[in-house]
Amino acid sequence: MVNYLQDNNRILKERINRIGVVKVKLPLIKQFLGEKLKLKGFLTQMHFKVVQKGAKLATLLDQVAYTGLFLTGRVLK
Repeated sequence: MVNYLQDNNRILKERINRIGVVKVKLPLIKQFLGEKLKLKGFLTQMHFKVVQKGAKLATLLDQVAYTGLFLTGRVLK
């Protein structure tokens, strides 16, 4: 799974470089309530958002704290 995401991230960066776009606007991340069917999509969105934020979320602790902002409902219990 991690390798798959890394490959997709690399491909996305290559495509962005080819078309000359400096920054890609990602869709807003919806609050995650803990539904198992939506977990993969949520994690993918968070991965791309963390990559996009780059230096602002340099440490793992910063990344976890940022992800925590999008958790709500039973997932926090």
